[in-house]
Amino acid sequence: MKTFPEIPDNPAGRQLRWYLERVVSAGEGASEAELDARCALNMSVRAPFPYRHEVLTGGWKRCRDSYGDFTVASVEQASDFNLTVIQTSGDRKWRLSIEVEHTEPHRITVLARDRILDFEVVSREATMADAAVLADIERRCPIVLGDGVTMTIERGDDYFAFTRLMDNFLAAVGFVDGKPAGVNVAALHTVRVAARDYRIHAFAHLRILPEHQKKGLWGAINRVFDEKYPEGSSDGSTAYPSVDNAAMLRGFAGAPRWSTHQIRAQLPCASLAGPQVGRPATPRDAARIVEILNATHQSDEMYLPYTVDSFSARVERSPRDYCWERVRMTDRAVVGVWPAGDTVRFIIESKGERTESRRGLALDWGFLPGAEDEFEAIIRAQCGWLSDRGLDRLSLFTSEASAGYERVRALASELERFVVISHGIPEPAGAASRGLYVDPIYF
Repeated sequence: MKTFPEIPDNPAGRQLRWYLERVVSAGEGASEAELDARCALNMSVRAPFPYRHEVLTGGWKRCRDSYGDFTVASVEQASDFNLTVIQTSGDRKWRLSIEVEHTEPHRITVLARDRILDFEVVSREATMADAAVLADIERRCPIVLGDGVTMTIERGDDYFAFTRLMDNFLAAVGFVDGKPAGVNVAALHTVRVAARDYRIHAFAHLRILPEHQKKGLWGAINRVFDEKYPEGSSDGSTAYPSVDNAAMLRGFAGAPRWSTHQIRAQLPCASLAGPQVGRPATPRDAARIVEILNATHQSDEMYLPYTVDSFSARVERSPRDYCWERVRMTDRAVVGVWPAGDTVRFIIESKGERTESRRGLALDWGFLPGAEDEFEAIIRAQCGWLSDRGLDRLSLFTSEASAGYERVRALASELERFVVISHGIPEPAGAASRGLYVDPIYF
C-alpha cells in the first residue's frame, strides 16, 4: 500500500498521510472513534471525505473512487501546521491542502482539494441580470435519457420562476476564460428522517455546456455555495438523478443512495379533466389543510410536518406562482397546484420526433382515511383547470409506500423514477416500507 514518504513528518504531514492512506485502502481498519480523534468539530472540508455514519458502510470507498489512481508529485508549501501538496492523476493535477490545530492532538481543521487548470475558471452568485444567460445554458444542455431520448427545459424569459417559492436558495454561474459555461442551483431547507430534523442542501438544475465538461467547473461553481453556506450550516445534501440519466448517475458513482426511488407521476390533464369540485382555500382553512397534509404524509421519510405558520408562509411567498386560491379542497382532501408551465416548457426529442409539454406541479396534496374519492375528484378538477390554461400534465411526486400511491398510479400515464442521493442523511431501517417524500419546490 502507498505510504507517501514524500510528505513531511510533522503534525500536518502526519494527518495528511493518515488521510491519504485511508483513501487508498478504502478505509480498511477505520472506525468512527478514529475520525472523531483526528478531526476538529468545526472542520472545513472541500475534499472527498466520509460522513461519520458512513465510515463503516463504504464512505472511504466512495472517497477512493473519487480520487482514482493518483500520486503525490510534489510538496508546494509546508509548515508544521499547514501543508499543501500537488497530486497528479494521468494528465490532471490537484492542489491538496491541510491545516491542523497548533496543539496536541493536532486535529484537522481544514482539508481542501482544488483542480489545477491551464485556463481561467471563475464562478460567482448569479443575479436576475444573468437570467437570459442561464436560460441559454440550460437550453444548450439537454438531459440525455435512455434509448436516444433527450429532454430540454426551456425557461424562456423567467429563468428564476422556480426559485421564487424557495425559502433560501443560491444560483451560481461559472465562466471559462470569461465565457459563461455552467450553472448550478442549491436551496437550504429542512427535512425529517427517523424523527430527526436535518438542515440540507437540495442541489438541482446543474448544467455544464458540453464543450466545458470535465474541466473542473463543477467544483468551481460549488465553491460559491461553500462561501454562502459555510461548514456547519447544513447536515448534508440531496440530489435526484433520473434512473435513465446515465451521465448524471456516473457523476454520482459511489455516492450514498437510498434503496427506494422517488416517483414522479405524470397525470394527463385533458383526459382526466373533471368539474370544479370543492372550493378554493382561504387563510381560514390553514389549520384544516395542515391537519390533512400531516395526516397523509406522517409516515413518509423526508416529510417535515407543516404548522399553520409554515404553510401560510409557503402559499404567500410568491402569489403569482402559488397562492391560497390555487389550493383546492373539500373537508377531507386537498390538492395545491403551481402552474409552472405558464413559463416553462419541456421539449422531448426521440427518433426524430419532437414533442412539447407544459406542466403543473402538485405542490401540496393529501386526504384523510376514506377520502380517496374526494382526493381523485380534486385531482381531476385541477387537471381541468390546468387544461383550460393550455397545460397538458399535472406532475405529482409520490413513492410506492406512500399514502394514495395506488390511486395515483391508476391515474398516471407515466411513472418516472429517480435515485435518491443523500450525503449526510443515512437511510433508516425500514424506510422503504414507510414511504418517501420530496417537496417539488426543491426537486
